[in-house]
Order: sequence, then C-alpha cells, then structure tokens
Amino acid sequence: MKSWLSLIFACTCLLGCYRSQTNSDEHNIDPLNSSADIRITEEPYYAQDIMNKKMKVFTSYLEKSTGLKVKYVPAINYVHARQLLLSGKVDLLWAGSLGTSKVLAANENAMPIAAEVKSFINVLLVDRTLIKEVQAELRSDNPLQVLKSRSVVFGSNNSGSSFLTPLIEMKAQGVDLNDLKGCVHEPKHGHRAMFIGDSDQQDFAFVPGSEADPLKYVPEQARSEVLVGWVSEIKRNYYIIASPEFLAPSETNKVQKVQNALLALNQESTANAAVLDALGGVTGFELPKSRSDLEYLNEITEFASLLGDKTRCKKNGKQESNDISE
Repeated sequence: MKSWLSLIFACTCLLGCYRSQTNSDEHNIDPLNSSADIRITEEPYYAQDIMNKKMKVFTSYLEKSTGLKVKYVPAINYVHARQLLLSGKVDLLWAGSLGTSKVLAANENAMPIAAEVKSFINVLLVDRTLIKEVQAELRSDNPLQVLKSRSVVFGSNNSGSSFLTPLIEMKAQGVDLNDLKGCVHEPKHGHRAMFIGDSDQQDFAFVPGSEADPLKYVPEQARSEVLVGWVSEIKRNYYIIASPEFLAPSETNKVQKVQNALLALNQESTANAAVLDALGGVTGFELPKSRSDLEYLNEITEFASLLGDKTRCKKNGKQESNDISE
C-alpha cells in the first residue's frame, strides 16, 4: 500500500513540475518570435492597459480587413519603440511627428506608408484669471510673444505634439525657451490643464487639440478655469512607419493591404468611426505621395538636433524616465 502511495505521490509531483514548467514557458513566450504576418508597435504615450485596448481594436480591424495575422508588440519607452522598428523586430511603428522624424533621420530607408489626415492643432491654454491682462497680446500678429517672462507647462520632452512643435511655433514668432520665466514637463494632457487652473505658479499650458474640438484633451472640471488663448494652423501628428525590411519588394502585397485597410477607414460608417475614435480620434488616413510631403518632419528633425536633450524645464513631480504621456 505504501509503495502505491509513494508512486502516486511521485507521479503527482512530476505532473505538478510539468505544469509549472509549461506555465512558465507560456509566460516566457517572446512575442517577437511568435507567428504573425505583421508586427506593429507604438510609442507608449498612454499607460499600458490603455495602449493594449487601443491596439487590440486596431490589430483586430487590420486582421479583418487584410486577412493577415497582426501582432502588437508593446514598447518600453519612446526610444525602444524606434529601436524595435529600426532593428527589424517589428514591421510597423505608429508614431508622432517627433518619433517619425527621428526614425527617418536614423534610417533613410524607413518610410511612412500612411499619415493621419490633417486635423491636429497645438492649443495654448491660458489661466482664466490672467486673460484680461494678456488679451491684447494674444490678438497681436505674434500672439506667442505673450509667453515671454511667463511660466508655461509643456508635455513630455519626448512629445512632438505638446513640446517640440510648440517650440517650433514659438521660434517662428521670436520666442525661445530662455525667454520664459520658467517651464515644466507634465506628460498627461488633462493634468496640464488642471495645473494652470489650480496653481498660481503657472500661466499657460500647451495641449494638443483637433480642428473640431480645441479642448479635446481638457477635462470638464478644468474647462471653467482655462481659456483657449491661441491655436496653430492645422497639421498632422501621427504616422505609420514601415521598416526597411517591410518595404522590400517581397512584402509589397502586405504593404498595399495595410494601406487599403487604412484608407477604407475614411468611408463614413458607424464601425469605422468607432475604430478611429479608439485610435485617439484621428479623422482618417492619407498616403504620402513623396518624400516632399514630409518636409515638415525634416524641420522637426533639424530643430530637435539643435535643441539636443537639454531644456530649461523641470520635471513635474515624480515623472517617470519613460515620460509616458497621453
């Protein structure tokens, strides 16, 4: 009897060890080595749980539209997202204007295969209590001159939409970072709006917006505290970049299927609107006709190179080194 109990016990232990090893192996599966026709990553400008939901909608749509298996590969930070593409570990990268410019500067054989339809604007928010004092300047030919000797809240220093492009807009109107009284980086758009509404230490904040809704990223509870002081011309912010490997002639069919799927989202339907909304409210996609269409990105590349990694802005609180924004 004891021998049978010993045998059963030994078999149970072996089965447990096998299950444990199997579970361990499942958790250690490398998504880069898993079977997929297309692998895509994205700059992590949201918390990962939000990114997962967004990319699940996107990859599901692409799979249904193309008939290909599409895998989302999360990136640790902005730099990692670019490295995944440039090393060929993913085929596509969803990136903002700054990330796109850095990829093109690093490898001229990488190329956007689609870009969002122009609808993005830079929005300068002003503390409502300050508006009477600055209203005349905001109505001038160079309204951003109002920022001189003032405190400004920007987005992540890795963000093209809420840091680099505002700096370019400022430069065009004769304003430099050194002209400001001070500035901070706050990655979360909604927090930026509340920051100037709740603090006497900050006067202005840059947030992204859309042509249809400049206050798109301003929480309801903050709207009574801030006003729109200025908006930029309409531009595009998001691009889908293909790795050099994915642009090889052998992959042409896949590229065209992805492009056709993206263009199909421009057709008005409830289903398409739901996908675009999940993608951050982009209004549709266009195909770059030539590299001349990317001149704006060249300007960003040159400006980022001149700026380097140095800013006068302080980090707001315990900002993570990843600078995850929204």
